[in-house]
Amino acid sequence: MKTLSHILPVVLLAACPLVVTACKREAYSPEKAAIARGEDMIMKEVDAYRHETRQFYNNSNFEPLEARANEARTSKAKFGNGGWKLQHFYDSLACREDEPESMWQLHAKIHQDWERKFPDSVTARIAHADFLTSYAWHARGTGYANEVTEEGWRLFHERLASARTILDQSKDLPVKCPVWWQVSMKVALGQSWSKAEFAKLFEEAKAFEPAYHLHDLAQAKFLMLRWYGDEGDWEAAAEKDIDRPGGLGLEGYARVIADQRGYYDDIFRETKASWRKTQQGFELMRKTYPDSAEILNTYCRLAVIAEDRALAKKLFDEIGNKVILYCWGGERKRFNQMKRWAGN
Repeated sequence: MKTLSHILPVVLLAACPLVVTACKREAYSPEKAAIARGEDMIMKEVDAYRHETRQFYNNSNFEPLEARANEARTSKAKFGNGGWKLQHFYDSLACREDEPESMWQLHAKIHQDWERKFPDSVTARIAHADFLTSYAWHARGTGYANEVTEEGWRLFHERLASARTILDQSKDLPVKCPVWWQVSMKVALGQSWSKAEFAKLFEEAKAFEPAYHLHDLAQAKFLMLRWYGDEGDWEAAAEKDIDRPGGLGLEGYARVIADQRGYYDDIFRETKASWRKTQQGFELMRKTYPDSAEILNTYCRLAVIAEDRALAKKLFDEIGNKVILYCWGGERKRFNQMKRWAGN
């Protein structure tokens, strides 16, 4: 029997004509046309939100940035795939890794100007600390530790220390934000905090906002073998959090597995991740976010990895034209290979 070992490892967009019946032609709708082309309307909404946020930032238009962050924080609004608007607000401000040094310095100036204009803003402080954390990794690079230059290490530690100082100084501001802990966890990863120190930070985060799943993703990363965990640590932590009062339960577990999947060729064989619990979590997600093509494609991808052929076939049928290629490694060829494996 053909197994997944014959299929290339893989995550979303296909071009297909809009099919119209001969007897009845429906009124043109941009939304229906986009879906027929395989576009995810939820992701288009996310992209529009991020683009508008970034324009405010690029133009140093800080008042609407403050208002937008406050609204997202107060409302706890989510997009139709469960992504927090607050998360996308901060992510939209990032500097691309391939930008020249002059662009990173321009970002630094924007953050300094923002803090000067709004000295008591937790949003400005968190955004600045997040930038400095990324700037630190930019200086270090992505190579092995012995490949990092002395200057790279100096800037890495210096910028992480600056980020931590900003976070420490803003912790007692009257407005609290879950992303404060998210950025703190990035600093903890770079500064090699102990497991006990990280656990304390994580519990503080979950006490403040137990449903903010980005904290769970950060914890899983910290507890990986390649970082500071022991075998089975991140899997056990994800399973433990299923029962957290006010948390996402099995949905949160499934989101951790989906995020960790990219680090492994076969997450269900190489780790202690549970396919049964992952499946239960995705079934809950699909009921909560039924219009998300991203969730559907990710669920199907994981079903293929788990070699659950019957479920994969069913999900491929549901996907139809709604192929989200980044869920499949960015290549239509890989998607088609896996679809054939499932018997479609």
